Amino acid sequence: MGIKERKAREKASRRSAILEAAKSLVGKSGVEGMSMNQLADLTELNKATLYTYFGNKADLIDTIVNEGLLRLEAEFDRHDTHRASGLKMMLNLIQATFEFYRKHPAYFLAMNHQEHRGPGARATPSSAQGDEIAVRIFDRIRQALEQGVADGSIRRGIDVDSFLALYFAHTHGVMHLVSAKPDVYVDVLGLAPEDVERSALELIQYFLTRKGKP
Repeated sequence: MGIKERKAREKASRRSAILEAAKSLVGKSGVEGMSMNQLADLTELNKATLYTYFGNKADLIDTIVNEGLLRLEAEFDRHDTHRASGLKMMLNLIQATFEFYRKHPAYFLAMNHQEHRGPGARATPSSAQGDEIAVRIFDRIRQALEQGVADGSIRRGIDVDSFLALYFAHTHGVMHLVSAKPDVYVDVLGLAPEDVERSALELIQYFLTRKGKP
């Protein structure tokens, strides 16, 4: 192995180690509770070195989000059953989303923080890549919806773009509840995360199969 290849491998390894440490801190304390000083201490690197790999904290968080989206996309591939109806396929993908973020809370906490930055503050060196991955994920939901309308498992007359907005708001809200409000759904209501997720899927299924009144 040449010097150039070895340096590239060392750089990639260090970048991966920084990401793993950042995810560990986010998972324990949330994005707001994670500082670049803490990350520097955990990785035994100075802050200047961290900033050679990530432009700022927002760029680092966006990179974590992107990694999570890529892994979620891989989960979609695993749960995608082409022989199923469009409705079943969509419900499978949404359930995969719930399960993924419940198992990997650091990815959801990073995404939730990203969403709260507001449109004007989202642009980072890593944000464009995340937008591309998110478009592919939304396209999978769109395709399942269109297949369901075509095969009759989903009612006609649904505005696709409106449903995609509803899909994001609904799933994001459920993931936030499961992530941040166990004192509500566990202590007060006596529910498990799976109970909340199952009810969310039932609501989506009801909306997709029964024509409601405005």
